[in-house]
Amino acid sequence: MVTSIDTSVLLGFYQARAGIGVGTSALGTSTASKKTAPTAPWNQSTSAADISAATKAAMLGRRFVDESGAKLDLPGASGDYRKLFALYQGLSVLMTVTEQSGARGMTAADRSRMETTFNRGLKEILGYVGDMDLNDARVIQGVANTQAKTTLGVPRNKTEYVTPPLVSGSSDNVVPAFTGNVQFNIAVKRSGATINVPIDLSGMGAQPRTINNVVTYMNQQLEAAGVDTRMGTQRISGGPRTTTIGGKTVTIGTNPDQWALKVRASAGETITFSAPATAGAVYVAQDVGNPDPDRDPKTADATTAAQFLKFQTDTTDVPSPLQRTGEQNWVDGRIFSETLGPEVKTVRDTKVAADGSVYMLADVTSKIAGQEIRGDQDVALLKYDASGKLVFARTLGASDEASGLGLALSADGKIAVAGSVKGALGGVVDGPLNSTGAFDGQTDSFVSVYDADGQELWTQRRGARAADEATDVAFGDDGTVYVIGRTSSGKPGAAPIGGSDSYIEAFKPDAQGKVQLLFSNVFGTAGMDRPAGIVVDGTSIITASNEDGRAVLRRFDVSGGTPVLTSTRDLGELQGGQITGLALEGGQLYVAGSTNNPALNAGTVTRAHAGGSDAFVAQMSADLSPGGTLAYYGGAGDDRATSLAVAGGQVWIGGAAGTDLPGHPDAVGVKDGFLARLDMTSGTIDWSRRFTGKDGRAAPTSIAVDTSGASVLDRIGLPKGELDLTDSPYLTAVSSLRPGDQFTLKVSGRAQTITIDPKETLDTLAAKIRRASGFQAKVTIATAEGMRSLRIEPNTDRVVMEFGAGKTDRDALAMLGIPEGVIRKTVTKDGVTRPADGKDMLYGLSLERGLSISNDVEKRHTLAVLGKAMGVVRQIYKDLVQASLTPAQRAAQEAAKAASGPVPTYLSNQIANYQAALARLGG
Repeated sequence: MVTSIDTSVLLGFYQARAGIGVGTSALGTSTASKKTAPTAPWNQSTSAADISAATKAAMLGRRFVDESGAKLDLPGASGDYRKLFALYQGLSVLMTVTEQSGARGMTAADRSRMETTFNRGLKEILGYVGDMDLNDARVIQGVANTQAKTTLGVPRNKTEYVTPPLVSGSSDNVVPAFTGNVQFNIAVKRSGATINVPIDLSGMGAQPRTINNVVTYMNQQLEAAGVDTRMGTQRISGGPRTTTIGGKTVTIGTNPDQWALKVRASAGETITFSAPATAGAVYVAQDVGNPDPDRDPKTADATTAAQFLKFQTDTTDVPSPLQRTGEQNWVDGRIFSETLGPEVKTVRDTKVAADGSVYMLADVTSKIAGQEIRGDQDVALLKYDASGKLVFARTLGASDEASGLGLALSADGKIAVAGSVKGALGGVVDGPLNSTGAFDGQTDSFVSVYDADGQELWTQRRGARAADEATDVAFGDDGTVYVIGRTSSGKPGAAPIGGSDSYIEAFKPDAQGKVQLLFSNVFGTAGMDRPAGIVVDGTSIITASNEDGRAVLRRFDVSGGTPVLTSTRDLGELQGGQITGLALEGGQLYVAGSTNNPALNAGTVTRAHAGGSDAFVAQMSADLSPGGTLAYYGGAGDDRATSLAVAGGQVWIGGAAGTDLPGHPDAVGVKDGFLARLDMTSGTIDWSRRFTGKDGRAAPTSIAVDTSGASVLDRIGLPKGELDLTDSPYLTAVSSLRPGDQFTLKVSGRAQTITIDPKETLDTLAAKIRRASGFQAKVTIATAEGMRSLRIEPNTDRVVMEFGAGKTDRDALAMLGIPEGVIRKTVTKDGVTRPADGKDMLYGLSLERGLSISNDVEKRHTLAVLGKAMGVVRQIYKDLVQASLTPAQRAAQEAAKAASGPVPTYLSNQIANYQAALARLGG
C-alpha cells in the first residue's frame, strides 16, 4: 500500500520550526485568530455542474444577481458582503455566458438566445450597481479618476502648408521641379484688398534653382509686395535604410534627407495660388491589392487598399509631370498617387468643385482623420485640395452600419450625400413606415446636405417595409434635392410594382428651414430593377436604370410638383452588363456602362464593339428623342466601365481592363485599370492610359474631371485655388457626434442632462458642463499637437462629479471620449490613497454599457472587462476585511508579514532531500 504525503505539510512543519509565520488567509484570518469575514465565493469550491446549472438558469430567465442566494458563513457579518457576493456571482454567470456563446456546434438560434441572455444580464447588473448602497464603501459602474479629458480633439487652425518632398540629399541640390519655365501667382487677400505677387523663376537669372535659393527669391517678391506671408523649407529626416534577409530586417545604411517647400501663412491673410498656363486633369479613385492572396475565402489575408490619383491629360502648355521619389507603378501623365488609410474600405464617388477642390465619398470601417465612428461601417465625406492633401473629413455618425452611394455638388457650394443606413441615426426621424423601428435590421435610404465647410445642414431618412437604399442624388436649380434609389417594397406614399423597384423622391427646406418631402414615386417593372443615375434638366429629371437586364432612360416633368413621365428610351439588352454613369452637359445626355451587346439602340455607332464585354458611351438629346451616337471601348477580353465624367465637351470613362486595349495591347499587371477620353463624333480615342496598382491589381471606382486642373503648381506640390488652413469649430462637423446626442452629469445628487446642439463647440460645451455642475467643475481647454480638448476637474476636495452615458444610440459621452464614472480629488496618507471628501472608499468597476458578444473580438473585450470588474469586487472584499480587523489582529498580521519571507536555503535543501526520500518510499 502506498500512502501519499502532502509535501506542503512538510514545508509548513519546517516553517513553524523556523519561526516563519503562516500568514493571513484569503478569509482575513490567521492561525491564531478567529474568523473575521464570511468566506468569499471565489474561495469556495464550485463544480462545473454548478456553473452549468447557473448558466442554464440564466438562459431560462432567472435573475443574474440574487442576494438571497449569496450565503454568509459568519453570523452577524455586514450586509455589504452579501451584496458583493451577489454582484460577483452575477458577473461570474455573465462571464460564463460569454465563454459558452462561442461553443462549437451552436446554431444561429442558440447564439441569438445567448446574446439576448447576455444583454439582459448586463442590463440587470448595471442596474444593480446603480442602486447599490453599501455601508462601508462606494461602488460605481464606471471608472474613478481625478480628472476627465476628452479624447475628441478639435484641430486648431493651421498656419503652415507643407508640400511633398521636392529634392533628396542636400538642400543645395538643384530641384528638378524648379527647372524650365516656372511661373505662377500668389494672391494674398487682407483687409478686403487682394495683392497679387507674380513668381517667375526666370528672374533668378543664372542662380542655381536649389530649394534654398528659390525660397529666398520668392520671399523677396513677397516682401516687396508688402505682405507678411512667407515661404520656407521643411527637412524630412532620411532614417535608416533597411532590407529583408532570411526573413529578418537588416539595416544597410541611411536614407538621404528630403526637402519640401513650406508656406507660412500670416494671420489675417488668405492665400490663393494660380498659374497662367493650365492643362486638363482627371482624378481617379481606385481599389488596389489582392483580395484573396491564398485563394482561400475562409482566411482574412486581403492586401487591398483605396488610392487617390491625379493625371495630367495634355502637355501643350504645361510640361509633363515628374515621377515622385518612391512612387510605385508610375505611368506617364500621373501627377500623384496617394494610398488612403486602411480605414477606407472603398471610394464610391468623386466630384470636382468650382474652386478646384475634390470631394470624395467613401465607406470607412474605423477612425478616419482622428474621428471615431460609432458602428461597424460609416459614410465619410472627404475634401481634398488639388495637390491631394486632405482638407477635412465628415462622418455621418450611424450607430450600426451605413454606406455612401451618391454624391452631388450644387452651384452655390452645397454638397449632398445619399446612401443606406442600418440601425439608429441620431437626431433623424425615420420615414412613416419605419418610425417605430418595427423593421429594425433593414437598410433605409438617407440623404444629407452639407454647406461648403462640410457642416451638416439637414438629413432625411426614409424607410420602407423591406430593405431600400438611395443610390444617386442631384440638385435642382431652385435648391430642390432629388434622390433616386431602389426598394424591395413600397415607399411611404408609393405602392410597389414588383421585384426590386426604382424610386424618386424630392426634398426641399421651407421658409422656416424645415425639410419637406415634395413627392415619392416608384417606377420600373415587375422584375429586378436597379437605378443607375439621375440628372436635372431645368424642370425635368432624367433617370437611368438597369431593368431586367435592359438599359432604360426616363424623363419626368416635375414642374407641377409631382413627377410626370414624358418620355422613355430603351437602349436594349445589356447582355450581362450594366449602366454605371449618367451625365448632362449642353443639352446632351451621356450614358456609360458595359455590355456584350454590339448593337445597342443608342444611335449611330462611331466606334465598334471589339468583342467580349466592352465599355460604352452613348450620347443623345436630353429629351430622349431617337438618334445620337454610340462609341464602344475595349479589346477582345472583358472590359467594363465603372465611371463616367463629362466636362467642357470632353467625355471620359474609367474602368477595368480585360486583355488587350486600343493602344495598350499588353497587360501591365494581373488586373489593370484604364482611363480614356472619347470623341463621340468620330469615335477616336483622344487620350488613354492603362495602369496597375499594388500586387498588380487596380480597379477604378470613380473619376472626376477638371479641364484646367493641372499646372506647374502640381510639380511644386502647391494646390490650385485658395489655401484652406481652417476647419469647422463645430463638434458635430469634426466628429461622429450628432445634434441631440446627450450625456448626464451628477453633482451632489443632482443629475443634469447635457445635449449636443448643431453648432456646439468646445467653448460652449465647457460652459454647459460648468453650469450643469453648479459651477463646481473646473473646465479648461488644453492644446496638444495642434488639437484642442477639454479637461474637467472638481473645484474642491468635497466635489464628486459623476458622468453618465446618454440614451441608447444617442450617447455623446463615448464620442467625446469621456469614460462613464466619477472624478474626484484624492489624498494619500501612509501610502494609502483615499477620496479627498473624507467619505468611504470609492471603487469603479469599469463596466461598459456597450459590451457585446456578437463576434470574437467583442467577446475577448467583454471577457477582459468582466474579469477586471470581478477583480475590483475582490479588492473591495479584501479592503472591508482589513477594515474590520481589531488593532490586536492587525498587529498580529503585521508581525506575521514581518516574519514571513523566502525559505532559507538550508531548509529548502532539507525539504528537497525529504521529498526525494518520500518519492522513493512511495515508489
